[in-house]
Amino acid sequence: MGTGKTEAAITYMNEHKEKKFIYITPYLAESNRIKEGCPELHFVEPSNKLSEYHFRKTEHTAALISEGRNITTTHAAFKNYSTDTLKKVKELGYTLIIDESLEVLVESGLKANDMQMLEATGFLTSGDGMYQSTGKEYDEGKFFDEMKMLQSRAVIGVKGQGGQKLYYWALTPELLTSFDEVFVLTYLFGGQSLCYFMKIYKIPYTYIGVSLKDGVYRFSDNVDYVPEYTKHIKDLIHIVESPKLNHIGDPPHALSMNWYQRRKAGEDGELKTVKDHIFNCYNNIWRGCKAEERMWGTYKSACNKVKGRGYTKGYVVFNERATNSYINKRYLAYAVNLFMNVAERRVYEKFGVEVDQDMYALSTMLQWIWRSAIRRGEEIWLYVPSRRMRTLLKDWMERVQNGDKDEEDYEQDINR
Repeated sequence: MGTGKTEAAITYMNEHKEKKFIYITPYLAESNRIKEGCPELHFVEPSNKLSEYHFRKTEHTAALISEGRNITTTHAAFKNYSTDTLKKVKELGYTLIIDESLEVLVESGLKANDMQMLEATGFLTSGDGMYQSTGKEYDEGKFFDEMKMLQSRAVIGVKGQGGQKLYYWALTPELLTSFDEVFVLTYLFGGQSLCYFMKIYKIPYTYIGVSLKDGVYRFSDNVDYVPEYTKHIKDLIHIVESPKLNHIGDPPHALSMNWYQRRKAGEDGELKTVKDHIFNCYNNIWRGCKAEERMWGTYKSACNKVKGRGYTKGYVVFNERATNSYINKRYLAYAVNLFMNVAERRVYEKFGVEVDQDMYALSTMLQWIWRSAIRRGEEIWLYVPSRRMRTLLKDWMERVQNGDKDEEDYEQDINR
């Protein structure tokens, strides 16, 4: 994080004006950075406010691609590219730049009876738990939107933690393979769902880095550049080591999503302990810290159970990434012990791809922490009550301060 990946992408695009680019980012606000950084490339954001395209962003996108225009858009909009649009992308030879890794699975509202009915009536075909459209026309009815989605992606069925059948929309591999080249701007890629997705479809990838020379960031075959402050990272990140405050997170699955779901908010109990400890950090351990410098995170579903007096407004969801909106935050509490959703993990394992839970957790946590002032190389104070998450962080800090191996080597070390 903070090694100049976006700046390197801007340099690459400005030095390859002969190419056509689609640049996608989690937040539309970040698109302005690309438009301002590449003024001669005349990037356009597809809009859903134009009557000539029936107020549909997908139609505007298709028209812009047919014209060979450079496009910047969001992850969400990109996932809706149709088969015809991707065929045009391939024909014109676009380059794709993905700012932060895509989430590739979205839980569907379809039920087992729905899938059986659509298959029995000839609209779906299935094999190995994957359902795809047969191409039979579905003009109208209850599943019109779902059948439209199935024109460009599959549905995968797996058993959830409770034994019930869950269905996930899966991205089509053509979202990547339709492009001449693809750059993914992220860190610890081996712990992210896009990596597992690419392994399922045997899409090869290579790690590259960023170099800094004469004040200009460029893509590099080697990781030549890391910020100077990372050599002293243990002096910049001050982790709360109080046994009393950390005891709540000692059990291996404490503070996981299931742990929160099994507990009800109340005057007593472990949820109150978590709240009390966060309050204690802000009002005693970090006495005098400014309210606007406070940032805490947990799962969306647990936010109301953990929020408390004096810190509620500083909430930032546990998996926030790709934004500089919190760069003034210095006092952080991360009340999470992250494991991939059981059903989602089973999707990858169904296709023989093993999920590294620790790398997944570390990647997500680091992205959250790096929304803060550490991004500028400034000191931060951090409360991570989960023993597992705290150990992952401290081990990573040790590795980085000792030289920061190439990420590909690190992925192999973790999986060894």
